[in-house]
Amino acid sequence: MIVLERFFLWAARWEGIPGFLGTLEVWTNMMCSTVDILFVFWFLRIADLARKDRGRRPVRLRYLVLAVCFLLTPVLAFLQGPVLMVWTSSILGIPYLILAGSVVSEISGIVGLVRKRIHEARRDRPE
Repeated sequence: MIVLERFFLWAARWEGIPGFLGTLEVWTNMMCSTVDILFVFWFLRIADLARKDRGRRPVRLRYLVLAVCFLLTPVLAFLQGPVLMVWTSSILGIPYLILAGSVVSEISGIVGLVRKRIHEARRDRPE
């Protein structure tokens, strides 16, 4: 029972349930933004491997924009209401635009890299 009382006292710090839910929304948006940015980062790493395999330069500008979005994510903790949704949409939308552009521009290199790695794995596999 003490745990339940502590939870209610903890939730009351935000002036009731609406404040608690608003805070929960902010933290949820921050976690989703961070995870989405990490997802796009790993896709860019794969794209970089494919570019390196083809003798092309890395996609540094995309990493810079992604880093800016990542650094802006904590700003969400200070916002609420419609402003929070606009900032969240921007912080989430920009990495997905980078992802979409990277998929379009890098898909042939990524597919080629995957095919090459599969072929190498099959060749090296003992029969």
